[in-house]
Amino acid sequence: MTIEQMAREMQQRLGGKIFVFPIRDGDPFSHYAIAIDVGAGQFKMYEDSFSINEAAACLLTLIDSLKSEGFEVEYERDVRFVSYGAQMNAPDVTMRRIRNTPGAFKPSSQLMEKGADVRPNPEDPEGVLLSARGILKFCLLEMMDKNPKGALFMGEYFKLLASRRYGKTAAAIKQEVRRMSKHEAVQWAERTYTRYISNDRDIMDIFQRLRGAEV
Repeated sequence: MTIEQMAREMQQRLGGKIFVFPIRDGDPFSHYAIAIDVGAGQFKMYEDSFSINEAAACLLTLIDSLKSEGFEVEYERDVRFVSYGAQMNAPDVTMRRIRNTPGAFKPSSQLMEKGADVRPNPEDPEGVLLSARGILKFCLLEMMDKNPKGALFMGEYFKLLASRRYGKTAAAIKQEVRRMSKHEAVQWAERTYTRYISNDRDIMDIFQRLRGAEV
């Protein structure tokens, strides 16, 4: 897969317009590539490869440059700076600092709404509690990240929707969601939860049934 193909695939999964990611996802010392969606289905590729420090510095310079040229850039909306497990566990000073930063790299935190989805855990200052809608969104995101238990939960949710006049079979609903970006899928989850779920117990029952399920 070329770097441009990697950027396109990442955009399909995560949304965004600016992508920074390891060239070799399984290599702890991989250099990083930078790609920008410039519209009309075209990507601008930065041919040089960067260390994570260089990539971060280049990204900040790039954002400042785009803003100075009149482009509106928001980090959470437009930037996807991705590191995989191999890089996150690398014996590198920068990655060690990232790993030790409170709240760093909590997956898709911008997709969870405080209050409606998550709230502080009074028994664990570092943790959070998920509402029923939060559990749904969390499992949806886990499914999109290829987590089998997330997929198992969502399979049951798709069946529940199919039984409540959604208008499609569970299999068809699954295919519909698989074509969405994460942001689109989260919005879909919010809409379907509001329209088809009359009681939080519906979600909690699925969660309880699947706890400890082998996959």
